[in-house]
Amino acid sequence: MNKLILTVIFVLLALPTAMAQRNIQKDTIQGHIMYSVLKKGDIPGIYNPEYYDAAKAAEVYFDEEPIMVVSGETSSHAYSTWHLDHHEIVNDRIDGVALAATW
Repeated sequence: MNKLILTVIFVLLALPTAMAQRNIQKDTIQGHIMYSVLKKGDIPGIYNPEYYDAAKAAEVYFDEEPIMVVSGETSSHAYSTWHLDHHEIVNDRIDGVALAATW
């Protein structure tokens, strides 16, 4: 518990310095303070996803790895949420229908 409290205090004390170093913008939107920490394009989307069959996926991914599955009428695609942590969006097609899988 003490480590958690010290960590929270450290983060709160370090936040103004980190904001100044990253040139974080502070705005007020509808009365709420919003901090812009990333600029457009900082998190790249995936535009041409590649997929593994089930056997290869079992070799590559961990059993406990969370995935998001999107299914069409005849096919399904699975996206690792761990991978999406670094991209947040996959522009894809399932059964010819365009979709944006977001995380």
